[in-house]
Amino acid sequence: MSTRMSTLANLGIFDNKAERIKAIRSNLELLLLQSTVVGTSVGLISTILSLVPNSSNDGTSMNFMEFLLQASILMSSGIGCAVIGSSLIGLLISFTVYVSHAHGVDPDNIGTPIASSFGDMSTLLILGLLTSLLMSMIQTPWPTIITLGFMALGLFLLKIVRDNDQTRDHLSKGWLPLVYAAVTSSIAGIVVEKFAEKYPGMPALVPVLNGIGGNIGTVFASRLSTSLHRRHQNATAEHNLVMFILLIINIPIQIGFLALHRVFDPSLTVNVWFVFIYISATVIHGLAILSLAKIACEILWARGYDPDDCVNPFITGSGDMLGTILLALVFILG
Repeated sequence: MSTRMSTLANLGIFDNKAERIKAIRSNLELLLLQSTVVGTSVGLISTILSLVPNSSNDGTSMNFMEFLLQASILMSSGIGCAVIGSSLIGLLISFTVYVSHAHGVDPDNIGTPIASSFGDMSTLLILGLLTSLLMSMIQTPWPTIITLGFMALGLFLLKIVRDNDQTRDHLSKGWLPLVYAAVTSSIAGIVVEKFAEKYPGMPALVPVLNGIGGNIGTVFASRLSTSLHRRHQNATAEHNLVMFILLIINIPIQIGFLALHRVFDPSLTVNVWFVFIYISATVIHGLAILSLAKIACEILWARGYDPDDCVNPFITGSGDMLGTILLALVFILG
């Protein structure tokens, strides 16, 4: 949503109050519909996985009633977290894009980093609070009622989005990248889980490497998308310069976070060799993400797809998987 809103602002849509309000409302409706579908999918997958035996249980199986109670919690927390979190982030994005555009600041440089940063933090907070609340009501019908209520909201939003000329064309697009991002992020999580016990300092650095790399990638993709919508033909030199600046900015930020992490976690062994291979990994990660953003935007645009709908989940998903693998190699070699 942040990329699409930034593009609309740069195309002048936000200069007219009526068009601005309509654009914000339409994109929020689309975002809530997508979050409802994704939240339902996450809840279903979590429910199915809860049936798989693991080493942490005592060998007993759940009865049918226990399964229904657990499924209601997983479904309601999954959908609720997605919808509530998306609502808050959507409003934050709209406010950020409007304020930055009104003050002459390019929202492409601000919208996506704020969305991704606050998105991760708010999602964890909302999930924790919502799950705690729902667990206190596990013996009541409220989790099931909440789940059915959010599903009904999804059906209602589907009709609204289909009837809206601004969002109708976006309804069938962007789902595959969302699925791809979910799958690749899950792979990244598996890698972290595999190496976390052997390398305790690794989990704390995963969001740093992946988060900063993902931010510079989405900023670059947002700028590229705006340029394509403006039909700028000879912007290669400008894009290369922006790409170089973002790559250079990545290095001191990564060093700063690494030093900060070392202060709060003295158990992490940081020597010259470790710093060298860590910075090398961040450069490889940043270069790969920026190159991927450029190639993806150009291919999608050439084939008639709007990069605003597809490119960010593709970038963040690939970045999470690649960054986690690179970080695991850093700890292995360090």
